[in-house]
Amino acid sequence: MSIALIMGGTEEQAKRVEAVIGHQTVALGAESIATETSNFMRGLDPSVIPDAIILASTVPMPAAFALAGEVSKARPDVDIVMIAATEKEVMLEAMRSGIRDVAASIDDPQMLAGLRDRLNLRTASGTSAPAAAAAVKAPAPIDFTCRTMTVVSPKGGVGKTSISTNLAVALAQQSPMEVVLVDLDLQFGDVATVLDLKPSHTLEDAFSSSGRDNLLLKTYLTVHSAGFFVLCGAESPAANDSVTADQVTALIRQLQEQFRYVVIDTAAGIDDATLGALEATDDVVLVSTMDIACLRSVRKEVELLTELDLLPTSRHVVLNFADKQSGLRVKDVEAMLGAPVDFAIPRAKEVPVAANKGIPVLVDSRSGSYVKSIKALAKKIYDRARAAEGRQGHKRLEVA
Repeated sequence: MSIALIMGGTEEQAKRVEAVIGHQTVALGAESIATETSNFMRGLDPSVIPDAIILASTVPMPAAFALAGEVSKARPDVDIVMIAATEKEVMLEAMRSGIRDVAASIDDPQMLAGLRDRLNLRTASGTSAPAAAAAVKAPAPIDFTCRTMTVVSPKGGVGKTSISTNLAVALAQQSPMEVVLVDLDLQFGDVATVLDLKPSHTLEDAFSSSGRDNLLLKTYLTVHSAGFFVLCGAESPAANDSVTADQVTALIRQLQEQFRYVVIDTAAGIDDATLGALEATDDVVLVSTMDIACLRSVRKEVELLTELDLLPTSRHVVLNFADKQSGLRVKDVEAMLGAPVDFAIPRAKEVPVAANKGIPVLVDSRSGSYVKSIKALAKKIYDRARAAEGRQGHKRLEVA
C-alpha cells in the first residue's frame, strides 16, 4: 500500500481521501508549515517522502510551488497534486514546479480517481516510494545545530512541567516553529492539560507506529498557538509500559533532525525514559525546592547520573519556589548541593493560576520574577546553541 500526505490538511480530510483512494493517508496541519518551506525536507531521507502529496488550499500558493519544486528535485517520482483555482496561470506554474494535477476541491472525484489509479499502478508495478527512491541514498543535509534540554528532578511537585512549558514558549519567541516539547512522563504526563491541548495523537502513537520515520513522526505532533510543537503524553498510564531507554533515545534523535530546540519534561525520579533522554541531551535543567529532603535527593541524583556518565557538562540548577521563610539561604542550598544555583525563582502566584487556565505564564505576561528567570534560562541555552553553531558549522554538537 502506498502513502499519501495532505500538506495543510486535517484528520477529517485524510479520512475522506483515504476512503476514496484506498491508500494510507495522513495529514500535516497548515500551522506546522508556517515557516520556511525548507523545514519540510529537514532531516528527511528522500526515500521516506510519501508516494503522493496533496497540497491543500490552506498552503499559500508561493509556498506550495516552492515546496513542490523542492520535493520534485529530490524525488521526481512523487505524485504531487495541488488544490487551487484551475486558472491558466496557476496551471502553468504548477507544471513548472512538478505538480501533476490541480483541482478546485480536495474532494474532487476526478482528481481523486486519477490519484487512486496512479497509486494502484505504482503498487502493482512495485514502484512505491522505497523502490523508486532506491537510487537516492544520501539523506537531506541538516542545516542547523539542535540543542536538547531535559528538565529533571527526583521529586514531584517542584514545578518541572511549568518550567518546561514556559521554556518552550521562551525559545519559540526566539525561533517560532523550531521548538518541540516532549512530555516524557510516560504514566502521568500532564503537559497537554497545562497547555489546554486536545491532541489527535500522543506519545503512544509515536512509540507504537511500526516503521516510524521523520515525516510520520511530525504528524503525531500538536501545534501550540505560541508557535511550538508538542508531543503529548498518552491518555493511559499503562500505554507505554514496555518502552525502553533505547526507544526514547531513538525518538529524541529523530526530533533533533527536525527542530532547533527539543525540550523534554520528565517524570519525578530516574526511570528508563529519563535515562534514554539524557543519552541525547545537551543541557540538563536540575530543579529543586528549598527543603532539605528535596535538596539531598537532587544531590544523590547528580551523583548517580555522574557515576552513570549521563550528566551533561552543560547543566543548570534551578531553585524553584525560592522563599526567605524556608530558613535556608541560597548559599546554604549551594553547600548542600555542592554546586552553584544558576536561577532562583521566587514563588509566584500567577504560575498555578496559569496552569489551571491552560495558558503559560510567558504567553500572558512579559514581566515578573518568574518570566525574567525563564527568559534568562532560555537566553543562556539559546546563546550556547548559537555559539555551538559558530564553532561546528553544520555538525550537531552532542554535548557542550
